[in-house]
Amino acid sequence: MSNIHGISSFNDQGGGGGPGGAPGQPQAPQGGYGWGQQGYADVEAPGVIPAGHVSLIRVSGGAFPELVDLFCPRFRWLCFTTIISAVQVIMLVVSLIVGAEMFGAAFVKGNEMGGPSTSTFLYLGAKYLPNIQAGQVYRFVTPVFLHGGILHLASNLFFQCRVGYIFELRWGLANYIATYFLTGIGATYFSCLMSPKTVSVGASGALFGLIGADISYLVMNWAFLPNQEKYQELCIVICILLINFLLGVSGGSDGNIDNSAHFGGLVFGLLIGYALTNLLQPEDPKGRYYRMFGWGSYIGLSVICLPCIFLVVHA
Repeated sequence: MSNIHGISSFNDQGGGGGPGGAPGQPQAPQGGYGWGQQGYADVEAPGVIPAGHVSLIRVSGGAFPELVDLFCPRFRWLCFTTIISAVQVIMLVVSLIVGAEMFGAAFVKGNEMGGPSTSTFLYLGAKYLPNIQAGQVYRFVTPVFLHGGILHLASNLFFQCRVGYIFELRWGLANYIATYFLTGIGATYFSCLMSPKTVSVGASGALFGLIGADISYLVMNWAFLPNQEKYQELCIVICILLINFLLGVSGGSDGNIDNSAHFGGLVFGLLIGYALTNLLQPEDPKGRYYRMFGWGSYIGLSVICLPCIFLVVHA
């Protein structure tokens, strides 16, 4: 998994570096099937986007799972994860073209991710606090669609496709889309507050948000999940966070990793997860309080962040 990169170290010149259906009936558990409120249901049924639990662990059977299950489990063409991934690929191609045609080069030496200069990303909508304070509030959202280069996009897409299709099935289409963008915006909030001088792009804040939301999902549904599976998934989530923490510590000092955006995405994901991820037992009396806490804390933190961004912090 890659990280949102602060690309202020990229050169604006071509050559150098510098600043810059209805569910199926219950049946026995099988690989490729998800555990819903009434048991295991066929999540592959045409036209169905179930909101019950879908395993993050199980893939196709045999010693050698199919490649699609290794890299894109539960892959479907017509779903948000596929569409947003395609848009991000298209936007990378656009950024390379814009870099070559308007800013001198599609690839610059200062960009280790294999992409264009800082000026290119500023032109296309990267997060940059002075521009946001000047009224370009769309920059809270647009960094999710942009990536610093080929390596940056490839690493983000690997993680996004590895978990995105599953989370989309688990939480439902609308909740998944809302979680993705609300946590991406929250990541930009924290980046503006904690790294106001950086120019940042990437979907990693939103991806950290998905991890945070999944932690909330596990907490809310811990008593209703299969024992072995919930512990395995918790271990996977912890390992992802530890690996990215180590990468952030080792690479954040040179300005190429926006750790504040990662932290913001994780925090906002933890909060909004209580509001948007599904309860496997809707009749759980604690469900109402989970929702109230999730929405209240997300809105409350946003209300704190926004005045600080526009009135207190200066790049």
